[in-house]
Amino acid sequence: MKNSIIAIATVLTLLTSCQMQPPSEKSSDQERIRTIILTDMTHDDGNSLIRYLYYSSWFDLEAMIVTNQLPDFNHDDTGPWDKAMGILDAYREELPQLRKHDPDLPGYEELMAVTKQGRGAIPIIWLTNTLEFSNWIADRYVTSSWDSICFHDWIGEGLTPHGEPKDSEGSDFLVEVFEKDDDRPIYVQAWGGTITFVQALYRYRQKHGEEKFRELLPRLHLYGILFQDITFEFFASFEKMQNETCAGFGTAIPTYGKEPVELGMVLYEYGHFWYYVWSDEPGYERPVTSQMVNGHGPMSDIYDDGGEGDTPAFLYLLSSMLGLNDHLDPTQGSWGSMFRPMGGGFPDRYYYTCNVDQNELIRWIPAATNSFMNRLLWSVKEPGQVNREPVAAVNGDQSNSIIRLKAAPGDVISLDASGSYDPDGDELTFNWFRYHNADSYTGSLEIATPADPLQEITIPLDINEDDIHIVLELTDNGTPALTSYRRVIIETKL
Repeated sequence: MKNSIIAIATVLTLLTSCQMQPPSEKSSDQERIRTIILTDMTHDDGNSLIRYLYYSSWFDLEAMIVTNQLPDFNHDDTGPWDKAMGILDAYREELPQLRKHDPDLPGYEELMAVTKQGRGAIPIIWLTNTLEFSNWIADRYVTSSWDSICFHDWIGEGLTPHGEPKDSEGSDFLVEVFEKDDDRPIYVQAWGGTITFVQALYRYRQKHGEEKFRELLPRLHLYGILFQDITFEFFASFEKMQNETCAGFGTAIPTYGKEPVELGMVLYEYGHFWYYVWSDEPGYERPVTSQMVNGHGPMSDIYDDGGEGDTPAFLYLLSSMLGLNDHLDPTQGSWGSMFRPMGGGFPDRYYYTCNVDQNELIRWIPAATNSFMNRLLWSVKEPGQVNREPVAAVNGDQSNSIIRLKAAPGDVISLDASGSYDPDGDELTFNWFRYHNADSYTGSLEIATPADPLQEITIPLDINEDDIHIVLELTDNGTPALTSYRRVIIETKL
């Protein structure tokens, strides 16, 4: 990005806006995003949870369900629960310091009240019918075995093959979440398998009937870091996933035998997330390492080199809060990658990352990493010593909403970001770019002076009914440098 001189209007805005709330200190009228986390607390989940907690004031965490998953942990292994409790204990120790920077961070008791144990311990789906596993998982050598796996042995009435009830503290609590009188979408982050989530859906349906169940489904938006156990068949066809997508289920076979239900939205992330764990690309370096994180307080010292494979499940929500994307439209591209409609016989709001360039995740890693590194400083520095995100204003709009403009071919659209400012008084760098992979116009559109806060965009004569996405990337010169965004979508005026 090229440096640019801050316009006089920017300085005037700074002088008159000292009471404005910067994005890092979420204003009380900014709607929080309802979330559920499904985690198996395997090698990388703990690191993702640590990062999530630094942003937890941006969310209404309705539930965090810890469910053991084979081959990592047997059903009676306390390791996953103990790991989650260790991180939350560290969060409690740090919280007085963290709240100096963000008083809206949830209390330890609030988090404990929504953290519940699930039931399951069935194997990762591509191992289902191998019946055994012996290999390294991160820094542990794991040997495990199991019997044949059938959907109905784990979901429904009665006992699991372990002799435990299929219901659990976690599934019972999720039913209570589903029963809330709240029409906001619930973003379900499947860091692990969906078994406890699906048992809760089964029980809600059995308890409240088909009509109430169908009213619930559109509110459930699931981001799956793969589909990690066989219970995904409840909401997505095994055969279609196997035959019409890039999903790889190994030797697993379908066992549900019924038509799947339709959730409000499903995002299937089939593999871009691995870049946060490992890659065989020459010169690859993990985006965040323990050496970068450790030494910033009790939570940071738990952070290890297992990677953060589950972090993209909430990165796309974070970048929406910073103005890059609308989390209701995963085709726009975000810190959590870009998705395309599954098409075919899948529901309209089912998306995947198949045939999407992995760079649609990688391109945002520097900004996402800087944001996390900056949050870590909350643990060791005082307010006023830590950088805050700049505020990107376009045509007087300082929100994080997508700006939609109508234009006819040949029209000239003016975009004015000179009202942008930095709450710390840092110098700002403007970078405008056309996000070609996110829009539908196939022709050429050049931004001649991307570092200029003022832009005039001439609408191509051959735009037809396509749209054009223009993104402002606004970065300050703090340490670390932080980036905010505004996206402008120019649509055809009929």
